[in-house]
Amino acid sequence: MQGFIRTTQGQLEFHHENDELSLVPVDIAGLGLRRVRIANLPAELPDRILRETMSKYGTVKGISKESWSKAYRFPVSNGFRIVELRLKFQIHHIW
Repeated sequence: MQGFIRTTQGQLEFHHENDELSLVPVDIAGLGLRRVRIANLPAELPDRILRETMSKYGTVKGISKESWSKAYRFPVSNGFRIVELRLKFQIHHIW
């Protein structure tokens, strides 16, 4: 990627349908602040355990639970949690 950025001097041309030309900056994505969606967690798993587990990848800023649609009468957890963290290391997919 670094070679590509050097070759293009960090910019690419984008041609719009109306023949307008835009210069688009290209750079390597940083780790930064990310939201990670985690599936199939048991409802009884405390956020503390998830925070401890995810903290090896960076600083956990917050954890929220997803719910099924608000069209239902009562909020029901759908088993997903969103972890917002400032990454220090890449997270690899675990299947």
